Amino acid sequence: MFTEFWKYLAVNAACKMNLFDVLEIPKSAKELSQKLKADEQTLTHLLNALCSFGFLKQIENQYTLTEKSELLTEHHPESLKYACMNWANEHLTAWQNLDYSVKTGKSAFENLYQSNFFDYLNKYPVKLNAYHKAMSEYARDDYKTLPEKVDFSKHKSIMDCGGGYGIVINAIKTKFPQVDCFLFDLPQVLENETVTNIQKIGGSFFETIPRVAEAIILSRVLHDWNDEKASLILKNCFEALPEGGTLYVIENCTEKINDISLLSLCMTLICDSYERTTEKYTLLCEQRKFKFQSDISLNQLQIILIFNKL
Repeated sequence: MFTEFWKYLAVNAACKMNLFDVLEIPKSAKELSQKLKADEQTLTHLLNALCSFGFLKQIENQYTLTEKSELLTEHHPESLKYACMNWANEHLTAWQNLDYSVKTGKSAFENLYQSNFFDYLNKYPVKLNAYHKAMSEYARDDYKTLPEKVDFSKHKSIMDCGGGYGIVINAIKTKFPQVDCFLFDLPQVLENETVTNIQKIGGSFFETIPRVAEAIILSRVLHDWNDEKASLILKNCFEALPEGGTLYVIENCTEKINDISLLSLCMTLICDSYERTTEKYTLLCEQRKFKFQSDISLNQLQIILIFNKL
């Protein structure tokens, strides 16, 4: 257990070096060292380590991909390359300072970097893009059944608020092409978003949310923020919706999951937030005058909480 992170960081290094992408055509250690401009001896240690826990296999003197490492190539349709890389670097440094968060109840990330997580990302376009690619990879799998679980055709228009690279709203638009769909996020996020059939609007949900849709989706947005900031987002959603409008909150609700304590610790030390219960999300929404209607299980982790503006 103490050294298990060695394995993750070995895989992470391979992703950062594009090693798995290069190995879509099998190569020897020597060929790889030349292609990647790496030290052959040390690279061979890495290759053999990756073989030892199933991320590569060696056939004669050549290394080739396995089912695991194929998923970490850039162009695989179910790629998790950026999801893999997301948990190193600043995340890892913050976890090394978990004791600070436990003692203070505050974000170790903010203490280390003197900035909240998202403001920090916004300063570095490459990091911001990598983060949203990682979130898109998770979203692609987590929300694939969403259009089957909810009949969004009852709405003329829907906005995904804080929707990143548009995985959720694109899935809805594909299933319900007659619905007007909007993606709302920071302008610097939308610059790299490539979905073509969605109307994009730049802005901040802490300021003003445009009044263009009769339904709003907040998909794993609120868990990124403490109660005060989550409440402000909900206030702006309420003001953006028409009378009778619908709010969909998609979150990990802790009472529905066996043990989410490590993820909740992560949310505290990175984002100064925590994973909440259905009751807590409902209370936050009702404090902003939303009326709870129902909930739907999306998958093993996420619950869809449905509220109305009455």
